[in-house]
Amino acid sequence: MLQSKSFVKKTKQGKVVKVVREHYLRDDIYCGAPICKVCDVAAARLGSSASTIIIVDTNVVLHQIDLLENPAIDDVVVLSVVLEEVKNKNLAVYNRLRALCSNSQRRFFVFSNEYHKDTYVKIESGETPNDRNDRAIRVAAQWYQNHLGSAVKVLLITNDRENKKKAIQDGISAETVESYVKLLGQPALLDLIVQPPSEDVTMEDAEDLRPSKRKTIYPEHKPMSEITAGLHRGIYHQGKLRVNRYNPFEAYIGSESIGDEIIVYGRSNMNRAFDGDIVAVELLPQDRWQEEKSLAIANDEEEEEDDVHLAPSSADDAPRVTNLSQAGDKDATPTRPSGRVIGIIKRNWHSYCGSLDPMPMPAGEGGIAHALFVSKDRRIPKIRIQTRQLGNLLDKRIIVAVDSWDRLSRYPSGHYVRTIGEIGDRDTESEVVLIENDIDARPFSSQVLACLPPLPWSVSAEDIANPIRQDLRHLRVFSVDPPGCKDIDDALHCTLLPSGNFEVGVRILCHLV
Repeated sequence: MLQSKSFVKKTKQGKVVKVVREHYLRDDIYCGAPICKVCDVAAARLGSSASTIIIVDTNVVLHQIDLLENPAIDDVVVLSVVLEEVKNKNLAVYNRLRALCSNSQRRFFVFSNEYHKDTYVKIESGETPNDRNDRAIRVAAQWYQNHLGSAVKVLLITNDRENKKKAIQDGISAETVESYVKLLGQPALLDLIVQPPSEDVTMEDAEDLRPSKRKTIYPEHKPMSEITAGLHRGIYHQGKLRVNRYNPFEAYIGSESIGDEIIVYGRSNMNRAFDGDIVAVELLPQDRWQEEKSLAIANDEEEEEDDVHLAPSSADDAPRVTNLSQAGDKDATPTRPSGRVIGIIKRNWHSYCGSLDPMPMPAGEGGIAHALFVSKDRRIPKIRIQTRQLGNLLDKRIIVAVDSWDRLSRYPSGHYVRTIGEIGDRDTESEVVLIENDIDARPFSSQVLACLPPLPWSVSAEDIANPIRQDLRHLRVFSVDPPGCKDIDDALHCTLLPSGNFEVGVRILCHLV
């Protein structure tokens, strides 16, 4: 079955052209359920004894990927429309989702709903692409429900109220992420759920510990349209924010537009930016410029009171130093411009290692306790999380991911990801170092291990005698592959010869060592 897809795009020359592409639909795309009486079950990925098959929407994947990676979540159908949306919005999450779908130990199945004649939907007049994709997800969920009948329950998981409402109206079973996890009867999984930012909920339901104390702490971020216009006019400057490793209240932004680094001093002027964020910054008036201090904090603990308003000139915003004389001459004229962050262009949030600093607040409804997470990286501010297992986590190194940071909260909000181990344990602290430096310490997958010879293994006599191979084990060989490289095969060695010359070898490895 042939359909046509058309869209309008702008060329590099500035011309607007209409593009029409052929879109072929099929009727032989299988559902992936082994209990199906119609489809070929040879390539089925879902469980044969599964009582419920869940279908997730795009926002669930984007925000709840840590939950989906937990082994307790299985028998998941990932629609191709969701996969494509995730790829366009967050490539890192897309790669994690792809890894789940290709992992033979997990039951995740990709259903090509965009190429099935019964589940493909065309965009309607006046319908936004997002609404069209939501409708495509509901159509696919309904198709699964009709296709599998009463043999298994098909459940749509979405946190979109309107999408859930329309699904229920269409006769589709739908639940939010939290309500579904509660049905599983595993309270620890609730810690993995990303809570909505407090700006999206009512004041009574906001995540702050004491709603009566809530006030505007940080300035509102400028919208991207205003940031773009300001960059073009030279009012704002773009760059990557780098926080001082010894003073988390001081940051620098390299700006090509002014040819110098801009100093950002104080949490208020950083305006919720993390180290590594691409930000838009506005220069302060010259009489408010502050000279670079590079002061070391005397105490790792930021003794910030939750009910203290963080003003640019507050004592809470200024670092405590071991020697005030290091600050230099106060009357000296600053040579570097100072600025303040007015918007975030691209976030650099990821998971962080550290431990919990319990807050003196009793556990609330459902045993939920609030705690502050203190990262091993001093450049990262404390992160507020909710947990139902506070007692088990207080003496542990854990991983926490950041979810949001609204202007009404002193701290960013995050969620617990996993426990690394006991604080002070050698293996635990070694793994923390690896994770903090973006070195993947996870065990190799079964697919990778299948490529290796079985243990015990050693270099055979045939390998050594092979004339096309050269044994370099007697040399000190080192790699020149860049950080983050997955294939470490570029090798060098340098040896001092008796003549005083150096022998330099440049090789590429092509054999298991």
